Amino acid sequence: MTKNPSRKGALNIGKVPVYLFVCIWAATELFVLAWMFYSSLKSTPEIYRDPWSLPSTLNSTGYVTDLQGTGVLHVPLGSFLIHSSIVAFAAIVGIVLIAVPAGYALSKKSKLNTGVFYLLLATIAIPPPALLIPEYYLILNLGLLNNFLGVILPYISFNIPFSIVLSRAFFRVFPRDLEEAAQIDGLGDFGIFRKIVLPLSTVVVVMLLIVNFPNLWNELLYTLVILPSNSVKTVQPGLLLMQGGYYVQWNNVFAGMVLVSLPMMIFYIIFQRYILKAQFIGAIKG
Repeated sequence: MTKNPSRKGALNIGKVPVYLFVCIWAATELFVLAWMFYSSLKSTPEIYRDPWSLPSTLNSTGYVTDLQGTGVLHVPLGSFLIHSSIVAFAAIVGIVLIAVPAGYALSKKSKLNTGVFYLLLATIAIPPPALLIPEYYLILNLGLLNNFLGVILPYISFNIPFSIVLSRAFFRVFPRDLEEAAQIDGLGDFGIFRKIVLPLSTVVVVMLLIVNFPNLWNELLYTLVILPSNSVKTVQPGLLLMQGGYYVQWNNVFAGMVLVSLPMMIFYIIFQRYILKAQFIGAIKG
């Protein structure tokens, strides 16, 4: 059967607006990133004179003062980056340790598992800001205000439902022949999970990293309320401290934005080949 060349050409022409939109969107995003980066290498007076021009001389003062906390407003962004890393890493570990075995357990067909699955779907619809006030008083009564655990535990609880649903979707298509062979060899359910399933679950662990890390790193509301002290503050509310009441040290602001964005950029570069899989794994048989 021969293909109609004119129809193929028509399909390609029809995609031109989509490609054009994607190119414009990508160029806009790249311009913003480039502007942020080269503005961080300018002095504040130079930024005020012409915010769009390239730097006349490369000035790394903004990065040095941000990391050391020696700028005009004395914002210790270097410490805030460490705090964010601790919170994000601990929350990711907690999410993976709970979501992977729970997703595997819920992948087994039963009425109870189906009911729990739909309950998890329902909890995904609850926005975290709606629970901020009761969460605040609960954390206050537990003595976890200004404590990393005060945000780590809510971060885990809010991201667990979708992470379990994602893990369940992965394990629903896991080869059952391997499990049956392990059962014949005398392994129980826990042994099958530990020796057979878990070593083959690298993909779903990476998916959970991809899905959850941006949310954890960029979260602002809870950390702003629960970690008000600079001794435990994370980077997102830390950036807000760089805007004074009467003066803004813009080179420090841009340098801080680059430092905060850098872990996300590195993360996406490392895991870019998994990102497309993460977008489709949820469409696997539920």
